Amino acid sequence: MLPLDPTDPGGVADGEDLVITPGGPRPKGKVQPVSPGQAVRRTPDGTYSVVSESLPEGNEGGLIMAEEQVLTPGGLRPKSLVYLIQPGAVLDGAGGHHRMLDSSGKVLADFGIIVAKPPGKPLMPGDVVKPTGPLLPPGGVAKPPVPAFGSGWITYASWTNTTGTPVSLFSTRWVVPPAPSTQSGQTIFLFNGIQNSTMIYQPVLQWGGSAAGGGNYWSVASWYADGQGGQAFHTNLVQVNPGDVLIGVMTLTSQSAQGFSYNCQFQGIANTSLPIQNVQELTWCVETLECYGITKCSDYPATNKTQMYAINMQTGSTHPVMVWSPTTPVSDCGQHTLIFDEDSAGSGEVDLWYSSSPFWTAGFGSIGAGASQDWWFSWGGSGDQGPQFIQAEPLNASGELVTTQIAESLDSSGHLTYHATVQNTGSNAVYFQWRGGGR
Repeated sequence: MLPLDPTDPGGVADGEDLVITPGGPRPKGKVQPVSPGQAVRRTPDGTYSVVSESLPEGNEGGLIMAEEQVLTPGGLRPKSLVYLIQPGAVLDGAGGHHRMLDSSGKVLADFGIIVAKPPGKPLMPGDVVKPTGPLLPPGGVAKPPVPAFGSGWITYASWTNTTGTPVSLFSTRWVVPPAPSTQSGQTIFLFNGIQNSTMIYQPVLQWGGSAAGGGNYWSVASWYADGQGGQAFHTNLVQVNPGDVLIGVMTLTSQSAQGFSYNCQFQGIANTSLPIQNVQELTWCVETLECYGITKCSDYPATNKTQMYAINMQTGSTHPVMVWSPTTPVSDCGQHTLIFDEDSAGSGEVDLWYSSSPFWTAGFGSIGAGASQDWWFSWGGSGDQGPQFIQAEPLNASGELVTTQIAESLDSSGHLTYHATVQNTGSNAVYFQWRGGGR
């Protein structure tokens, strides 16, 4: 690459020719040709280089100021807009600027003005920036075309806090799944997150590469990101292993006239904490599977689903009454989201499925001797899965677990929800999971 520094016109060396350019005469050594298939790219130090880069369709014969695009939760964005927040630092949004501060409040970096988006709708998934073709690997050599599998937010569940009290705690447990059985350069993100109309805050499990690093292994980091080419901030990646139990936690730490302050981290994993302060309230909560570069169904983890369970949602000191809404924009491998919960406790479980299944299973519960529990089950779209046979499967020695009734209800929006009641007729407590399928 040949450096071009517009801030340093330099003197004319002895014997060096002057040439005429738009803007006037300049030393010949300061003028660089840009051949077809090349582009001018701004480097991090503010200089410019001629690099090999495919021109976008419709721009043939034109000169583009191309900047490397990198992958983050939320899709592609310019590399220069992705920032590492150092351990022990805090991201501050006071005064409409994103700044990194140290523990004493000293400004370590000013990232510029926060570009606020119109209020009234969540940032994601509407602001996901999807690749329009295969991603360029290091070296800039394009991969051959791949089958058009879906990318972006694949399947997810969402809940909007309309209680009037800010979300004070949102935590979720999940188990790091097995590695995918095939490697195609894919990137997989799994997370619980909370967002407003401008930014999303999320503890993210990642397979593959992103702007934060990574490879063919699982790793975790916390992110605070805009969409549509905006800024993204992250912690260092920390490698984890299949079978590890993760707890992604977001906590409201304070609020004032300047805004709201939060912390995001993976509980018990060092250097994953990403504190933010003086930002807009975060209100839209999600459990999400987000993927890029999928070329075949075996590029997903080698399991049927990931259970996002033991969800703990608090507004102030109370647990709000909440109903998750499942959505599946991409179902080319049978992906879907299943939501279930006991009616009387908790904030539910969200199962993110990578494929279809002849029958479904839902995560674990426990029931005392002689007790009964009412549970509900919800799918995306209209919720109508046809007639369902639902049973509680005991997981330890037990008397009979009796599913005493299966019912359906239709809300005013036309969404169908299934209900089941389980009764433990034995003399000891029983752990169980739900399973079922179409009759």
